[in-house]
Amino acid sequence: MPLQIERRPGHILVHGNGLGSLAEAQQHFRELSSLLVAERQTVKGVRLMIDLRAATQHPAEVSAHIERVLPVLYRATDRVAVVVRDSIRKKETKASHDPTYTDVFLSREAAEAYLDQV
Repeated sequence: MPLQIERRPGHILVHGNGLGSLAEAQQHFRELSSLLVAERQTVKGVRLMIDLRAATQHPAEVSAHIERVLPVLYRATDRVAVVVRDSIRKKETKASHDPTYTDVFLSREAAEAYLDQV
């Protein structure tokens, strides 16, 4: 299953096994961007959990697209918690995300605690 987007109480959840093609990535980020724009009309900062524990490695063109999209997708007032399955992915993911509004975790519970912080 490609990445799915769900509204949850207090945050938006993105989860699934990843994005297998550039077309999937482009569609996913169009949908996510539209949702974030709508959310920002009612809240100051969006809370987003990205659960990538089931994700497989993206093709190089998808990874490059993600690197281009992330800096324009999120705002400093957002909080983005990324959940990964192991320490190696945690280190790699931390390196590619802005620590101003993002942190990376090995459990959903830790990610939820981060999202709940003011």
